[in-house]
Amino acid sequence: MRGGQGGEVRLKLLLTMSLLAVSPPYDIRPVPARSWAEALGVDDPERNGARRVNDAIDWLAEHKLIVSERRRGTPGAVRLLSQSGDGGPYTRPITSGRYVRLPLGLWDQGWIVRLSGAALTMLIVLLDMQGGRAQPQWISPTQVRNRYDLSPDTWSKGVRELQAHGLVSVSKRSQGDIFDYRRLRNAYWVNEEKLQGAEPASNRTTRRRRPAATRRTQARG
Repeated sequence: MRGGQGGEVRLKLLLTMSLLAVSPPYDIRPVPARSWAEALGVDDPERNGARRVNDAIDWLAEHKLIVSERRRGTPGAVRLLSQSGDGGPYTRPITSGRYVRLPLGLWDQGWIVRLSGAALTMLIVLLDMQGGRAQPQWISPTQVRNRYDLSPDTWSKGVRELQAHGLVSVSKRSQGDIFDYRRLRNAYWVNEEKLQGAEPASNRTTRRRRPAATRRTQARG
């Protein structure tokens, strides 16, 4: 994410490439930079947006995350490389490894376009923290720095944006002794139903019950 808006384009581009390259040799046919820019919602896709996409492709290739056959002025095919950045062959994630599964709603519902780089980064981090657990998760600031190497600004900006969209809920959770209420910390929960475009179950239940309550009130009257 370092490098301002360039980091946002790099992240969105790599995630989308990983979505599209589904079988060996995990390559993608040539796609014009302006088409990538349009698909990812980058401003001015014909000129500045296309330039930003080309810069992102060059960066990903330089850091050995992809192989690009792009030539000056012409699009080229892209092949994914290992996620570790060591230049090795790409392999599909497996359930036994430490991977984060991103719901298709990220693309189907247009979140890949609407979310900023900071928010998208925090969505991935919070899904990693959640890890299939059934309750909100808290993580220490030290773990944040050591595991994710994120700045406090990226963390706070990303979480605020996710909250504004209703994608993340933040609650207070006691750390340590249950009677030590002075040690309350923020715990985070990703609302995956909202991410998929579905209405949360709690809202659906409320809406189903309201007509019944109304009918009972009218009957009593």
